[in-house]
Amino acid sequence: MYFIRLAPPTARNPLIRAISSLAPGSILQGTYWNYRILNHNHVKGDSTHISDVFKAEVIPHENYHNTPKAPKWAFVKGALPDNATAILNLERERHAYHLPGVSSSQYFRKMYDVIDDSTIALEWLDTTLAELKYQPNDMGTHSLVVAVLRAALTSCAVLEDSKYVNTDYKPANILLSGIGSDCIIAKVGDLGLMVPVGHLRHAQPYAMRAPEVYLGQACAEPSQVRAVAAMFLCWIKPGVLGMWGSYHPFLNEAWSIVKIKRLFPEWDIPTPDEVDGHLIKTVVNCAQSMTETEPKLQDSYLLTRRQKTLEISDQLRDLLRFMLVPDPVKMPSASSVLASRELQAFENLGA
Repeated sequence: MYFIRLAPPTARNPLIRAISSLAPGSILQGTYWNYRILNHNHVKGDSTHISDVFKAEVIPHENYHNTPKAPKWAFVKGALPDNATAILNLERERHAYHLPGVSSSQYFRKMYDVIDDSTIALEWLDTTLAELKYQPNDMGTHSLVVAVLRAALTSCAVLEDSKYVNTDYKPANILLSGIGSDCIIAKVGDLGLMVPVGHLRHAQPYAMRAPEVYLGQACAEPSQVRAVAAMFLCWIKPGVLGMWGSYHPFLNEAWSIVKIKRLFPEWDIPTPDEVDGHLIKTVVNCAQSMTETEPKLQDSYLLTRRQKTLEISDQLRDLLRFMLVPDPVKMPSASSVLASRELQAFENLGA
């Protein structure tokens, strides 16, 4: 007679095991430290992330004298085994920290540990740009914008050197600490959509998507620089770009293209004969029609000095217009923006 010892349910089912390992109170074993998942601290973000994310207490190992000084908190991200997209994004994020300059840069969130193939521990910061409201009359707003611009553009420059692009710049992925102090810390987080140049098409959030990506090209270095500027514009004036206000999901892309045209009336939306693919031909044809007939999308020259509907300085307006140029051939690189007179003029406002 043979006796078969059944493994516990959590050992037999990787999905149950993964869920139980991230339950409140669970302790994850790390290289330098352990991480206790906190109760009632599941991180909401902007409700678009597909991984499970938690705040965790960092617990030094017993031999902590021989390890780096432990931070107080960590950000734990896990992908369930039945979520192929989350697993792929987590794999990309782990790979990103092996790129030259990423792990050593002060402008990317630090990765503390790879717990296992589906769980990583990262640096904890206090808030995100998405959680802060733009306050044009606040003395600290200029310092905040400068810190975020420097962080985002330098991160783009680091990636340019590795021939990679971050296709997910948005306010929720700009991480902040020290708000209200003289030392604002700004970092780029969530690197799950960081890919080689030319690797992804139809990428980037609608509001941050570059015109050439809407028209079928893959994300390249200028696309991410434009996304940084679009991210700021959307933070300052929510809804000015992207699908907000669209009548139907089928219209989202055309609606977003017309909003770009509204900011840059000199830009010509291509005709269907000038683009490839039935879907894109339909999108540009619809966008052309909306430009002529939709009252909500009539011209609004937000980025000209004579139009004061944006509560920003002329220097910031000039910088955003410089970065948002719709022609990909004329789009500046991150390095050229960092060295530009437009950025210097804006930074000098706080001097």
